[in-house]
Amino acid sequence: MLNTLINSQEFNAGGINGNFSAGGIPTELVIIYNQTGIALDWTPYSGAVAYFLQVSLYPDFRTTFVDTTVPLSTHSFTDAQPNGQKRYWRWAPTLDGVEFLTPWSEVGSYWLDTALDEQMTLQRNEWGLANPDDMLDQREFDQFPTYVTVKRNLYRYQDRNRLGELLSEFLTVKGLITLNFTGQQFLEHADLDEVERFHNDFRTFFLAAYKDGGQDNPMPHVWLVELANDPSFAMISAGNPMYLQGSLTFEEV
Repeated sequence: MLNTLINSQEFNAGGINGNFSAGGIPTELVIIYNQTGIALDWTPYSGAVAYFLQVSLYPDFRTTFVDTTVPLSTHSFTDAQPNGQKRYWRWAPTLDGVEFLTPWSEVGSYWLDTALDEQMTLQRNEWGLANPDDMLDQREFDQFPTYVTVKRNLYRYQDRNRLGELLSEFLTVKGLITLNFTGQQFLEHADLDEVERFHNDFRTFFLAAYKDGGQDNPMPHVWLVELANDPSFAMISAGNPMYLQGSLTFEEV
């Protein structure tokens, strides 16, 4: 039943975070887990007596491994799905466990890899980078940029037989994430140094965020990415290399 309602806000098209004043909003979330005990938290909806919750290995929720109704805006469970992979989740409020009070929330995500040495937790309104080989090697941007995330469909065909007949077809949805540091959302030189280090030393790294999609409904997001282009920024004012402006585009791998 829950899969029949299409979520029009599955991927955030861009924006700036909302205000900080609404009550009950989680202030930090784990986005990358190194243990199978998962705790999801989201913003309470006024008047709701329960929440639909779905968790899937697929961004279109074609199948789910959590599909339940819970009484509170939080849920803990054991994730026994394949290791080293991204998960997608969403929630919606209900009065009776049947009817939706709103459409599905923005789709959030987390990553599970029990081989990681640490987890990654971000405060609301943070974007961060993490080294997959050393999760203690992390960097959070000092300024919160405006952002745009775009989904792209990539079709992969695999497992053809000797006659060339297609035995299976895989659809993956990968993101292109652009962070814009202009105006008040400038990039500090120390941040650029770290971006260049991740780009040159690791090439592929985690990009994570705990950001608003809808007003006062922040959700966690994670991507395994590489930079689409070498970082290139300009000084905001001539002779002052500390504050820079420009954009970074990350490509999900």
